Amino acid sequence: HEPQAVSLQRVMEDNYCFNLKLEQFAQLANRSLSAFKRDFEKLYQTTPGKWLTEKRLQHAMHLLSTMDKTVGEAAFESGFENPSHFSRVFKERFGIAPASVKQPFTG
Repeated sequence: HEPQAVSLQRVMEDNYCFNLKLEQFAQLANRSLSAFKRDFEKLYQTTPGKWLTEKRLQHAMHLLSTMDKTVGEAAFESGFENPSHFSRVFKERFGIAPASVKQPFTG
């Protein structure tokens, strides 16, 4: 099963920034949706939805802190369609608003 695990991992790593539905990720990985979810949770020990959100938030943090992207650009390039949803989940995850990542810390 190793080649399948590798291909599932490659599909996820290569495509997490695209706003695809789980069915589309499953199709890219040559699996039914149920097989995709089962194999995914075996590989990552979490759900595809949680993994995608975390991966996208980490990518957005990188874009905001090192690439001088706007909040909207970072949201879109990380696979979030809705900037206000992005801002809310970003703040929940990191404890700060995405806009404040761009500002130098004082104090």
